[in-house]
Amino acid sequence: MVRLRRAAAALMALAALWAAPALGQSVTGAFEAPDKPLWAGEVFDLTLAWTVDWATFGNLEGELEWASEPLVAEPWGAPALRNPPAPGASRAVIEFKTRAMALQPGEIRVEPASQVMRLQTGVVDMEEYQRAITETRTIQSAPGEFAIRPLPPAPEGFTGAVGQFAVSSEVEAEEIRVGESLTWRVTLSGTGNWPAIRGLSPRQVSRDFEVVGAPELQEAEGSGLFERTLGETVTLVPQRAGRYVLSDFEMVVFDPQAGRFERIRADAITLDVLPGANGDLLPPYAPPPNAADDEARLPPMLKGRGSAMPPPAGGLWIGALLALPLILAGLWGLLALWRAHQTDPDRIPRAAHRRLAATLARLALNPETPERRRLVRAWQADAALRWRLGLAAPAPDAFADPQWRDLWAQADQFLYARSGALPDDWTQRAQAALADLGPPPPFKPATALRRGNLLPAAAMAGLALVVMSGQALAQDMSAEALRKSVAEAPLDWRTRHNLAIALAAQDRWEEAAGHAAIAWVQNPADPQTRQLWMTTGAKAGYSLEPGASVPRPRDWRGRAIALASPAAWRWLLIGFALMLTLGLGAALYARYRPTPYLTRAGLTLAGMAVIGGVISATALSGYGVLASDKAVLVWGAGPLRPLPVDTPAEEAEIQLAGGTAGRIDKAYLGWRRVRLADGRSGWTRVERLLPVWGGSN
Repeated sequence: MVRLRRAAAALMALAALWAAPALGQSVTGAFEAPDKPLWAGEVFDLTLAWTVDWATFGNLEGELEWASEPLVAEPWGAPALRNPPAPGASRAVIEFKTRAMALQPGEIRVEPASQVMRLQTGVVDMEEYQRAITETRTIQSAPGEFAIRPLPPAPEGFTGAVGQFAVSSEVEAEEIRVGESLTWRVTLSGTGNWPAIRGLSPRQVSRDFEVVGAPELQEAEGSGLFERTLGETVTLVPQRAGRYVLSDFEMVVFDPQAGRFERIRADAITLDVLPGANGDLLPPYAPPPNAADDEARLPPMLKGRGSAMPPPAGGLWIGALLALPLILAGLWGLLALWRAHQTDPDRIPRAAHRRLAATLARLALNPETPERRRLVRAWQADAALRWRLGLAAPAPDAFADPQWRDLWAQADQFLYARSGALPDDWTQRAQAALADLGPPPPFKPATALRRGNLLPAAAMAGLALVVMSGQALAQDMSAEALRKSVAEAPLDWRTRHNLAIALAAQDRWEEAAGHAAIAWVQNPADPQTRQLWMTTGAKAGYSLEPGASVPRPRDWRGRAIALASPAAWRWLLIGFALMLTLGLGAALYARYRPTPYLTRAGLTLAGMAVIGGVISATALSGYGVLASDKAVLVWGAGPLRPLPVDTPAEEAEIQLAGGTAGRIDKAYLGWRRVRLADGRSGWTRVERLLPVWGGSN
């Protein structure tokens, strides 16, 4: 009997195994990533979710096995229930979490993950109880598929950092002596694609410091694969005493949350170097004999604002040339006419004459006594003005006409006597006397051409210039504030001059030379802009051929060019063209209508215009493409690519030197096509360009 029961139990166990649910239906696994676009190099949260049948799930055994390639991932965390299953629930989710990133864009596919689990595969129904049958099975998840977007075109200086980062710059002490060593450390820290970062951005240091040894890199790991700190330390030994600025440290990173490139910056450090025990370790710097101008001291910063005149563009040249003199002549004529009217000696008597007629007309209506007294007083005031007596209360004998003397005496009797009365015929006699006197002479518009009436217009213009020139504004002289001011007012040559000095103080000579060159082009007559351009241009190594860069006013020709900006020379050339037209037109008119001296005067005017035009054209040729309203300056050396694509720099056929001048003829996203003076053209990043005359470029 016992044997029969055991055989029956075995048959029931086999039946339970045969009827066990399929494992693929009881356990599934899938990878989960953030529901948003993923960028190449972006660190994202990755989840592996196992969905199990809670009634048949036993437990996990062993480690999760997964080959992360082509992703870079951290080790998986401990498993956890996503939400505790509710009573009676049949499904539950067990999740593993980690962080990963994809280095390359495109459709990424990763292999399935494997996990050993103990699952219930059946039930044996014994007489007294039921016994569960469990087995360990290796379960595979579904493969992972991720769409990775490529980064947008990167600006200059990008070293591959994608994520959230911060930079810092620090020194041991901000005051040392000549000959003492100083360590300068810059640090990049944060969360990002550290395995793909190529290094830190370069720094600049004054030549008055000696760099001891090679920069030392230190890398410290953080709490995970994607948290690190990368530092670079350099040892400096100052050779001369003075105040120096260690340049600000800047990194270009891509922020995947914002979806754009950003510049993170650590502020510059001001360093005071005191004299050492033996003085300076280097002799005082003496410029070469032929480079006194190039190596002069930096000029001081300028106060107030400056406004450069942009060059004329397109058909506006002739329109402005014709319209401005007409408007100025019309304005001057109106002002002279107004001045002539105001200084007309008959203006006040004319107005008094009109008021006298109106007063007598109201007196003829026989108003009440108080109103009559007021009108008689008004008549006396205007009568004194009409006769130009120049007295506030004249006596009757002040009038040359006996009729007016009688009228004035009777008016005084009426106004000031104890019981005075105005004769009944007084109003009629006053009207007749006014008619006999007649109105003063009318205003003559031709008097506006008198010298006294023409000069006030010039005086008002001079006053306006004095008022405008007296407006000096306080400015923030930090490099960032000046850079923002230049962006808002690109024709403010004073602020651009100050920005160049601030950049030079940080030893950023190439960028400083670019801004100094533009400030000089906008206002070449100022000696300080000339000095700054010569100094920064030499230290930045701007040594291009004439016409390819900003001219240097060393010789007499350069100084002659610098008498005016290219914008002013263009306007002068238009003016001389107009003079030539007027001169030739006058000579031609004299051939049809003989007029003494008109032929000679016309030809003389045309000859002066030709001389002035040749001078202006020669000066413009010295500036080259800088006279164009789309002129730009390439402030740093780099390639000029045939297409707006970040191809390797060494593959570009055209390699530009710092200080190259050109003009913009096409724009595409963050790229600009630059046409050089010799006709060649190519694409470069907009960050490397400085517009000479402003504009969006």
